[in-house]
Amino acid sequence: MEFIKRNQWITPLLGVLFIFVMSMPFWMDNRTTQEETFTELPMWGTKPVVASASTLEARTNINFVTWNNTHTKKVVKQVKAETVAAQAKVTKAKKIAEQAKIKTAHAKIKAANARSAKAKASSGIVTASSSINHSTPTHLYFTRTELLNQKEKSEATWTYALSSKDRLLLERIVMAEAEGEPYEGKVAVANVVLNRLRSANFPKTIKDVIYQRYQFSPVNNGRFDRVQPNADSVKAVSEALSGHKQVPDDTYYFVSLSLATDDTIERTRTKVVQIGHHTFFK
Repeated sequence: MEFIKRNQWITPLLGVLFIFVMSMPFWMDNRTTQEETFTELPMWGTKPVVASASTLEARTNINFVTWNNTHTKKVVKQVKAETVAAQAKVTKAKKIAEQAKIKTAHAKIKAANARSAKAKASSGIVTASSSINHSTPTHLYFTRTELLNQKEKSEATWTYALSSKDRLLLERIVMAEAEGEPYEGKVAVANVVLNRLRSANFPKTIKDVIYQRYQFSPVNNGRFDRVQPNADSVKAVSEALSGHKQVPDDTYYFVSLSLATDDTIERTRTKVVQIGHHTFFK
């Protein structure tokens, strides 16, 4: 006690130590609680805002979802771009392959035509540019009811000047319509075209007769523009122009009954003759 009286500052120190020891449990609990919280740095002039652990977790989840959505959109966009690029490559490859096939087909056709021309030349077969065309008449002579031969031209009531284009059109329509038909059928097809040329009920030029709408199916479906006349077609046209006839002058129609989808001609016209697969009508 004497020591205490001499050193009076000891008493306050002991009081402080006592208070510190007694408050340690409370201080430890408060420290644990503070570790579970997060204090955001305050803006200048504002009070600190304390965020709880649950708030921090919620904000973290929001940030993750935002990042995930953005990342997903980028991935989807990249995948779409890669898909479009791949499709473009496939399309380009297909076009190149198709063009190669077309070139190969054209080369084969050209080679086949060359071989055919060579074979015809060596065997003496007459082609479209041969002497048959040279003997083809340059004028056609008609009366009101018939086509005249060249010797009967003095009896004609009107004359048609025949051009090389007219002859080629006739040869192509005969080829397109009667390629697989007997030779007589080829002449008959040419006869029908010339009969229409003579008639007042049809156009007045060979071109207009052939291209008259809905009259010749090869013209409608495009086959007429693709064919090249063979020797039989050229010869058949030459004979028809010279006055040779397989059907009468009043025969204006023919049809393949086995292939026809419209029976109007068969029902409304008079049958003349059947040659091969074609039936001819007045």
